[in-house]
Amino acid sequence: MGELITMPSRNTEAETAVLEKTEAANNVISIETAFARKIDTHTPAPSAEQPASSEIDFSVWKMAPKERTPAYFPTYSAVSRAMQTAMRAWVREWFQSNPRILMRPHTAYPILVYQCTHPFAGKRTNIFTYDIQETAILDRAFSSAAKKLSRELKALDTKRFDWFTREHYFAYRSTEVVKYVKRNRKAIYKMLNVETVLMDNILNFAVVDVPEVGLEAAVKMLRRAFEVQLRRFSSEMDMTGRVDELLKIATDALVTKLAASNAAEIPEDMPLAA
Repeated sequence: MGELITMPSRNTEAETAVLEKTEAANNVISIETAFARKIDTHTPAPSAEQPASSEIDFSVWKMAPKERTPAYFPTYSAVSRAMQTAMRAWVREWFQSNPRILMRPHTAYPILVYQCTHPFAGKRTNIFTYDIQETAILDRAFSSAAKKLSRELKALDTKRFDWFTREHYFAYRSTEVVKYVKRNRKAIYKMLNVETVLMDNILNFAVVDVPEVGLEAAVKMLRRAFEVQLRRFSSEMDMTGRVDELLKIATDALVTKLAASNAAEIPEDMPLAA
C-alpha cells in the first residue's frame, strides 16, 4: 500500500469563477467554493434543544459513591461510558454536517479515528477514560478504531469530490489512516485528554466540591469547567453548546446506576409491604 496522496492545488481563478456563476444561478454554495473562500470550519456541533439547567436534578450527586467504596468504580465507569458515547455521537453528527472537512484529509483523519474508538470501559485503578500517558491503553483505543473505521469510510459520501480527495477515504486505507493518526497524535490526544479532564471534573464535583462548598456553588464550578474543556476539544468544532446536555447525560447515568445498585441490594425473599 503506497503513501497517502498529497492533494494537488485545486480551483484556479477561472474554475472558481465558473463555480460561483453556476452557484449564483442556483442560489447554492458548493463545497469547492466554500473551501476556496476559506469559510471558517470552526462550526458548532449540531445539537438538539438543550435541557435547561433547572431540568437537571443535581441533588442526586449527593448520593454518588465516595472513593474506596465498592460502588465507586462501577458507578463512575458507567457515567464515563455514557459521556464518551455521547461525545462520539456528536462528533459523528458534526462530521456528517460538515463534509468540506473531507477536503483536508490530514485534519479529517483524527476526527474519524476518534469517533470510531470504542468508549473506554475503565480500569480498576481510577482510570475511566483513555489516558494519553498510558501507552497500552492508547493502543486499545487505536485497535478499537481500526475495527470500525473501514465501515465508517465505506459509509462516507464522497461522490461530490474529485478522485484525489475521494482516494483518501477508500475503505482499504483504514489501517493506513489509523497508523497516520498514531504517528501524528496531537489532534486525537487533545480530544481524548478533554474526555479525561471532563471525567476528573465529575469526580471532583461529586467527591470534593459538593461536600465542601455545597451543591449550588459546585454546580456552577462544574458547568464552567465543562465549558472550558468542550471549547478545547477541537479547533474544528465548537462543543460548548453541549454543556447542559452532557451534564444531563452524566446525571441520568448516575441515576440509572444508583437505581440498579439499590435494586440489586434488595433481598429476593424480602416480604412486600401490606
